[in-house]
Amino acid sequence: MENKGESLVSVIIPTYKCPITLDRAINSVLVQTYTNIEIIVVDDNNPETEGRLLTEAKMLLYENNPRLHYIKHSHNKGGSAARNTGARFSNSTYLAFLDDDDEFLPNKIQSQVEILETKGAEWAVCYSRYYSKKENGKPVESREHEEGYLYIEALSQKICLAAGSNLLIKREAFESVGGFDETFIRNQDHEILTKLLKRYKIAYSAEPGLIVHVHAYDNPINYELVIEKYINNFQSDIDELSSSDRRYFYQSINKSRFYYFLRNDHNYKKCIKMIIKRDIRIVDFTSLLFTRGTTVLKGRLKL
Repeated sequence: MENKGESLVSVIIPTYKCPITLDRAINSVLVQTYTNIEIIVVDDNNPETEGRLLTEAKMLLYENNPRLHYIKHSHNKGGSAARNTGARFSNSTYLAFLDDDDEFLPNKIQSQVEILETKGAEWAVCYSRYYSKKENGKPVESREHEEGYLYIEALSQKICLAAGSNLLIKREAFESVGGFDETFIRNQDHEILTKLLKRYKIAYSAEPGLIVHVHAYDNPINYELVIEKYINNFQSDIDELSSSDRRYFYQSINKSRFYYFLRNDHNYKKCIKMIIKRDIRIVDFTSLLFTRGTTVLKGRLKL
C-alpha cells in the first residue's frame, strides 16, 4: 500500500541500445522500501532499430503496472535529453536517475528522503554509499562521505559519487539549474552535480544504496575533447574562482588527465609530456605512481 503522506519520488531510467539489464534496474526500484515511487523509462533508441524493438518487448512485462511509465523518443537524442524528458514528464517532489545497467539497493530512496526532509532548504541533494562491481569481480565499497557545500570539489571533479545513478534531487533545485545540459555527450553527471552544488548543499547517507556495474567498453573516448568541453562550459565559473581555487581546479583536472592517459589510454608519451611541461606536479605524479599506477607503469614507463 502507498503511504499518501510520503512525497512522490520519480525514478527516471534512460535506456539505449540493447536493454539486457533493464529489467534488473526496474525491479530494483519496484522493491524499494519507500512506497510512493513512480518509474519513468525513457527509450532513446531510434524507431525500428533492434534496440527499440528489444526494449518494447521487455517493457511488455510491465504494461499493467500503474507505477511505471514508458516514453519513447522520436529519435536518438542522448542521455542528457532522455533524463530531461523523464523529469519534464514527472510531477514529483524528488527526482532520482538510474542507468539501465545499475541497480538500487532496497533502502536507498527511503534513507535519502528521510535525510533531506530533516534538513533545511539549502540541502537539495543526497547521495548514498555505493558499490562498484566489475563482471565476475567483488564489489568495491565507495569511500566518499563528505557533506555540505562541495562546489569547488565538484567543479574540479574531485568527488566521485556515481552521480548518474546515485543522486536524489529536490525537483525545485533540478529545475533551478535548468536540468541537464543536452550538449553534453559525456560528463553529464559532473555537469549536473557542479551546477547543483554551486547553489545547494549535498547530504550523505551511509545506508548502502547502489550497485554500479562497471563495464569495459569497446568504443574509446577522446578524453581531451571531453575535458575541453567541460572546461569551456564552466569557463566563466572557473574565472570567478580565487587564484588558489583556480590553481586547485587545474591541478585536479590535470591529475585526472594524467591518470586517464596512464590507466585507460596507455598513452605513456602523453604522460611524459605532461611531466616535462609540468602540467602535473611531482607530488601528484608520485602519488599516482605508488597508489594507482605501479603495476601499469612497471616495465613500461622509464623516467
